[in-house]
Amino acid sequence: MNTAYRVWDGEQMHYWDDPGMSLEIIGTHWFLRHMDSKGHKNLIAESHEEGTALMWGTGIRLPGQLIDPEKCIYAPGKMIYESDLILRFDYNPDVYMKDKFIGEVKMIEGSWCVVNDKEEISVLLFSETAEDALLGNIHENVTEKEGAQ
Repeated sequence: MNTAYRVWDGEQMHYWDDPGMSLEIIGTHWFLRHMDSKGHKNLIAESHEEGTALMWGTGIRLPGQLIDPEKCIYAPGKMIYESDLILRFDYNPDVYMKDKFIGEVKMIEGSWCVVNDKEEISVLLFSETAEDALLGNIHENVTEKEGAQ
């Protein structure tokens, strides 16, 4: 089974489906390695390093682009990952008293949520009354992160 993940190495993001990437988890520690053309596994990042982060995919994708209107075929949308920054438009603002806000994707008590600590908002990531726009993530988009806090 392939589980979607990505790793921030302190400078750039690496994804689970990048060629040659492998994630090893031993106890509470993880190691991201890349296999070069000679078959050697080179260490890219590990959990002990300051500034690194392992983020899991939520299994939820943003809607993709319509590629065949006659057959209603859509291209797969972008996967939403832990630590992504989401602009949430809610069509039922009476529930949360906000029609839009920016939040960070976090796992809370076994559920993926969009959280804005500053405005004290935490809602489930999956929603039938909302649309989301991906703004970036907390590692690469510091300005949007400040809006979510």
